[in-house]
Amino acid sequence: MDAPLCPNCGTPITRALDAPYGWWEWNGQEYVHTTQATRVDMAPWVHYDCMKELRQFHPQDPVPTSSAAG
Repeated sequence: MDAPLCPNCGTPITRALDAPYGWWEWNGQEYVHTTQATRVDMAPWVHYDCMKELRQFHPQDPVPTSSAAG
């Protein structure tokens, strides 16, 4: 069975982060706080590869068999 595809970047969701409050990224000079959402009501899950929110995703949901390119 293949992992579902990320609706943001199109790659399989092989790692998801529970990061509603964001993370810190080094920009070359200092750490900058970054969030995964563009709105106040953040999605709880984030795709590890593109760091975009996964609003309809939960890792315990059943995975459809035709969810990823095969």
